[in-house]
Amino acid sequence: MTPPPMLPRPLLWYGLALLAALAAPVQAVRACTVSQFELSEKEELPRYTVLLFYNPGTKDNDDSLDTLKALAKKWSKRTNVDFEAYDVSTKRGGKIAKYWQVKEFPVTYVLAPTGWCLATFKGKLEAKQVDVLMTSPGKAALLDALKKNKAVFLVLSNKKMKGHAASLKAAKQAAKAVNTAMKIKVGTVVVDPTDPREAKLLQNLGIEKAPKEARVYVTFGKGRAVLQEVEAEDTEERLAFTIQLLATADQCGGFGMEVRGEPLLLGK
Repeated sequence: MTPPPMLPRPLLWYGLALLAALAAPVQAVRACTVSQFELSEKEELPRYTVLLFYNPGTKDNDDSLDTLKALAKKWSKRTNVDFEAYDVSTKRGGKIAKYWQVKEFPVTYVLAPTGWCLATFKGKLEAKQVDVLMTSPGKAALLDALKKNKAVFLVLSNKKMKGHAASLKAAKQAAKAVNTAMKIKVGTVVVDPTDPREAKLLQNLGIEKAPKEARVYVTFGKGRAVLQEVEAEDTEERLAFTIQLLATADQCGGFGMEVRGEPLLLGK
């Protein structure tokens, strides 16, 4: 493994610790050693699923199926989302509905690739219920930034929030530091978490309601976000060190799995 250029102190100490941890097994795992940046460039972003259970023959059920088909036509190629429907009057659909313990129809679930449920819609499916999940000004800006940069610092804040100036400054300084030391281009996108249009982006990040203080996440690839905190003394150091982890992580385990990130639902 070729180590990245050395980062300025205090990041140096974290970098040295990381490289030391990776150095011992490098010969044994060289065949499968790949950074998260390299992996994310090769893979497709894992897909979400909009899943409808319906019982044909009633207006709400039939209309819901028509809505799902229209949504699939509109969004399937623009987002990392698949659209599926189960007819519970069939043997297979009935078995799946029973397994899910679904008893009232129609009902629609929006499932993340990891299996957790982003949203549930009971009764007749309306297009507007799903449309708001697919895109927002913040999601569109993040997608654009990810196309131009190796990674993007997503700053959830506005000028009235506590820590706004400090978080934005830390993100910009960390981006400059890794660009200088490692030649990795990192962008910065600011999203107002109090904007109602961004509610599902927050939920996608594991946030149920707008935070009272500014937060910064590291996003990379086609739309992955590192949600867990990396141990560091301050925000700038944490962000820069996370980029170094993404650039050097061993996909066979250890640090690589620590910074895999969660796939976001993104569309335009």
